[in-house]
Amino acid sequence: MVRDDVAELAEIWGPPTWSAPVRAERLAQFAGAVPDLLLACWRRYGFAGFGDGLFWLCDPEVWQPAVDAWTNGLVLPSEERWIAVSRSAFGDLQVWGQQTGARLSISAQHGWVIHTDRSAGEMSDDRRDDRLYALLMCQDRRSVDLCGADGEPLFDRVLALRGPVGPDTVYGFVPALGLGGALRPDRAEICAGPVHLELLAELSERRVMDNEDLLHLWLDR
Repeated sequence: MVRDDVAELAEIWGPPTWSAPVRAERLAQFAGAVPDLLLACWRRYGFAGFGDGLFWLCDPEVWQPAVDAWTNGLVLPSEERWIAVSRSAFGDLQVWGQQTGARLSISAQHGWVIHTDRSAGEMSDDRRDDRLYALLMCQDRRSVDLCGADGEPLFDRVLALRGPVGPDTVYGFVPALGLGGALRPDRAEICAGPVHLELLAELSERRVMDNEDLLHLWLDR
């Protein structure tokens, strides 16, 4: 049974600042591939941007080339069909595993593919909804924003300089971090989203991590 907590997205983020209705064909295409809760969010909000474009419920078809670029050829704990669920203005993707409900976080700017859990076996529909709920509702302005080279949040400063991103664009940094760039507002540009993420996958040494690896990385800084 789909929970009524779809409204919680708007409680966290406020109403969408951009939205496009999800066509019936797209809902039918992903029925059974993603939890019912995500389909309910699509029906309520559409493919939508929240918080002036900081956080997006994204069209999986549009972002599939980027997901493939970041996951193909990697040794991951589960073999999956990975499906983009949400993304940030900076192109960080939250990805759902169709078979097991496993989840990935792709941090494109840093070159990280973070395996957030190791699910296995069959799950009930309610359990799938619970896992998708946890994925979506743990994200807020602080967690989705990037920290700049000066240690301060980037989004509001980049938004003031460049204006908002759209449903298929992201803020990219030029030059990319892998080429010696820096996370500075004046280095940010609005880029074609999937294309830019595919380029970053080519430039980056993609690093598979889990939450423990990520914790050690931050503690070592």
